[in-house]
Amino acid sequence: MKTTLNVLLLLLSISTASLAQSEKKISLQDCIDYAMKNQTKLKGARLDEELTNQKNNEVIGVARPQIAANGQFQYLFILPKQRASSDAFDFSSSLSFFKIDTPAYNAYMSQPKKKYSELQFGLPLNLSAGVQASQLLFDAGVFVALKARKSLEELSTLNTKRTEEEIRVSVSKAYYNCIIAEKRIALLDENIALLSSIENQTKKLFEEGFAEKIDADRLTVQRNNLQIEKEKIGNLIELSYQLLKFQMGMPLQNSIQLQDNLTISEVKNGLELDQVLDYNNRVEMNQLKTIKKLNGYDYERYQKGYLPTVAAVVSGSYATQTKSVADLFKYSYFPTGAFVLSATMPIYDGNTRRSKMNQAKLNIMKNDNDMDALRQAVDLESSNAKTQLKNSLISLENQESNIELAKKVYTIAQKKYKEGVGTNIEIIQAETALKDAQTNFFNSLYEAVISKIDFQKSLGLLK
Repeated sequence: MKTTLNVLLLLLSISTASLAQSEKKISLQDCIDYAMKNQTKLKGARLDEELTNQKNNEVIGVARPQIAANGQFQYLFILPKQRASSDAFDFSSSLSFFKIDTPAYNAYMSQPKKKYSELQFGLPLNLSAGVQASQLLFDAGVFVALKARKSLEELSTLNTKRTEEEIRVSVSKAYYNCIIAEKRIALLDENIALLSSIENQTKKLFEEGFAEKIDADRLTVQRNNLQIEKEKIGNLIELSYQLLKFQMGMPLQNSIQLQDNLTISEVKNGLELDQVLDYNNRVEMNQLKTIKKLNGYDYERYQKGYLPTVAAVVSGSYATQTKSVADLFKYSYFPTGAFVLSATMPIYDGNTRRSKMNQAKLNIMKNDNDMDALRQAVDLESSNAKTQLKNSLISLENQESNIELAKKVYTIAQKKYKEGVGTNIEIIQAETALKDAQTNFFNSLYEAVISKIDFQKSLGLLK
């Protein structure tokens, strides 16, 4: 029994150690890589991309030979009739040559003549089988569609690339939001620990008669306020992690830990504010250019709509007719073969083709206008992002100085209080100023890194 218990404890310790090792910390790049594989929005974009490829294959299939087999069994339980002129079956003039004089002959000759005769042809059971092959020799619309395949694939790829960029932005912002929240709660823990130490010292001084109870109560209230703020930030951290996992496409019940840190030097790393804007780096501009190509193909397709469509068809079949099922495979089959070359040329379509050409031309003009509008929007976005980034960096540097000053003031207030020349009110005020400086610093740090992401995105350089 004791041996079994030891084995169970050993297995439990091994599994616990394995779990601890499996929950490794993940970097921002790890989160982005995970999102690129699991984000449902990106999966949908890639499915759309594959759907476009299959549609292109469909166009290729139209230009290839089409081969089909056919077979038919037919039972005519009522044979069809056909009318024919009775003159074709009137033998009275020929029979009169023989000068026949019999009651039967006289009865036949005396019958009134019908204008038409009803005849039945064929047999009730029909069986046929054949093969038909067709080839489209010329169709301007199909050939233009074949030329447009590459542009369609390019547009689909650009749509996926744009989705990837959006996911990269959303994951990065959510990741840094979690980092900032973790830093804030860590500093709150430090502040609570320092304030608790001073609170305990004040309580001892009160017990020894060297301080008033109100002094200790003020510190208790301040510590409680910090504790409440910590709980609020803790709840926000949970929401921030949920948002990050959602942006990654990760199940919300999964547990993750973050590896990266965020400092001023990391925000400034690789940052070049004087980079030249190149519109071609923006996915949206490349999308519009590709759409313009496709609109051009549309115009070409309608423009060549007056050309004929030429196709060739070769067919062959075997058929037989009998009165009974047993005879279907008893007698020989009659072969039939045919070669057909067909051409169809539109003459007048009520100006439908001309209207479609005008629509395609207007779409091209509209596309040019969209590109001009995008250039203006990108200029504004880039300028705004650059200004926001500059302001964020200035604010960040100022807040960094403020936090250093607030730390010095807090240290001096502590020292004065311990030496008996300061009051706990000074400590509370200094602690409040330090907390505010820390909050402002982290807000500025988050704004700076978000501004950096927006600036890189505006230039089309976010990787």
